[in-house]
Amino acid sequence: MGSSDSILAGIGATILAVALAVCGFAFCCMPATTHWLASQVSTGEGSPYTHDQLVQLADVTRTYTVDQNSIEGSWAGCEVVATTLECAREASAEGSPKADQWNAAAKEVLAQSVDDISPDVTVQKLSEVSDRYALDSAAMTHLDDCYRAISGVSSWLGMIVVAALLVVILLFVRKQFAAVAFMLRAGPVFLVAVLAILGLWAVIDFNGLFAVFHSFFFEDGTWTFPADSLLISMYPLDFWQGMAGVWAAGAIGLGVLCFIGGCAASWRAKQQAAELAAEAARAAKKTKKGKKNRG
Repeated sequence: MGSSDSILAGIGATILAVALAVCGFAFCCMPATTHWLASQVSTGEGSPYTHDQLVQLADVTRTYTVDQNSIEGSWAGCEVVATTLECAREASAEGSPKADQWNAAAKEVLAQSVDDISPDVTVQKLSEVSDRYALDSAAMTHLDDCYRAISGVSSWLGMIVVAALLVVILLFVRKQFAAVAFMLRAGPVFLVAVLAILGLWAVIDFNGLFAVFHSFFFEDGTWTFPADSLLISMYPLDFWQGMAGVWAAGAIGLGVLCFIGGCAASWRAKQQAAELAAEAARAAKKTKKGKKNRG
């Protein structure tokens, strides 16, 4: 492996580590991930909504945050409003297990909504009664910020994955199997080392890690909400701990596959070295024999 290939392999290993982290994040953005985690942790305890309703609200809120631009009139935004209103009416209805969690002011807003008041206005008024009942303007602004952050970096993250693939392909085409082996094994090892440090930090102080992570993307004060707010009821701390686990598991799982590929490339590199050594030995023997004949 020449010096240029060594440098390329080192760069490729770093890019691969980042690419694996990106792929782990992609697992977090999947609808099934939000649904499953919300099903596990959004219990509805202390919330005016039931467990099933919180899961339903978590699903449509994820769509609004990840998949669809939050411009006025977007179908995802309309879906959040419609689902919130539907769940609110069911939860506050007489005989509902959550009926006692709805105060008179909230029930009055819902009663007035029947008379030609748009769903948007109703949900806004509901959030003004309490952010336990609907996502208020601060929560929606934060979701908009999340959408901008995700959509803003997604193209760059995709380019990182493509760059990692291109480096591997280039090294394979040049038959630099030792360099490929280094890249495919060093990248996951580097990633695991970083995740181990972050994991230790999370065990010691998850809230601190959570705060530092958010500080990179959001202004202070824009991402903290009351513990009984609808946003936190849908996505409690356990939800984000689960997301961190999914992120790490997805990245490491793909890293293991890369490492196995690196081991295969290492075996091929040894074969290549043996073939080159044998060829060099044959050439040397042939040269030596030619000298004897001339002598």
